[in-house]
Amino acid sequence: MEVFLAKAVGRDVDYQVLLPPDWERGEPLPLVLHLHGAMSSAASLELARPFYEELFQRGEFPRAIVACPSTPTSGGFYLDWPGGDAWQTLIADEFPEHLAQKFGPFTATALYGASMGGYGALKTAFDDPARFAAVAAISPAVFPGETPDGVPQANLPSVLGELHQAMANGTGDAGAYAANSVYGIARRNADRIRSSGLPILVDCGAVDEFLLHEGAAYLHGVLTELGIAHEFRLVAGAGHLGPTADVRTRDALRFVGVALTAR
Repeated sequence: MEVFLAKAVGRDVDYQVLLPPDWERGEPLPLVLHLHGAMSSAASLELARPFYEELFQRGEFPRAIVACPSTPTSGGFYLDWPGGDAWQTLIADEFPEHLAQKFGPFTATALYGASMGGYGALKTAFDDPARFAAVAAISPAVFPGETPDGVPQANLPSVLGELHQAMANGTGDAGAYAANSVYGIARRNADRIRSSGLPILVDCGAVDEFLLHEGAAYLHGVLTELGIAHEFRLVAGAGHLGPTADVRTRDALRFVGVALTAR
């Protein structure tokens, strides 16, 4: 585990890095920012290591640096908090800059995230689409609505309810909510996303226990409405985790690998 002092949050942040076999400092390679889900940490990248290694051995994933920072759930959520910690800024700017100094130069950068990490990955990619080679989101934490009071209560259990409130600065601020919403960012940056040709994958189980499939389907509708090309997979019979999780993770990482190889 590595650690760096992050100015965006005013504290040490630990992170995990996967390096390709026989990596040599200064070798130009792509970077994958691997964003973990709620109640997790950078240690989750160790669980994903077998998928990356398997795909690399099969020739389905290029030599790349893969890095995952530990970010908090409550008080984090990959958000920039007004007057407080700036976790999206850390993910989008400061963390990649730190990695470039230590492991770069990078030829391209892609984003992968699951659940809360899927929300963070999509938001970061849509904010600056030309910067990224691809974004893949598994069961992203997105809602079937675009305003603080437009999401059914059934879609806001536990930590998802905390995220929903945090997106509106805890005050029901509709402007803040739109600024932190994947939909709001997509609508604001639709032209830039379309012109960038950003490869986008949204994958969700059709019986997600947290009803995230309803948010994923809503996102699919918004992107379709905006004419933003993307791949949408609603996996029949699949939940948030469960027996299909490994297959879906491999497929999402393969999607990222194809985009990086094309670069």
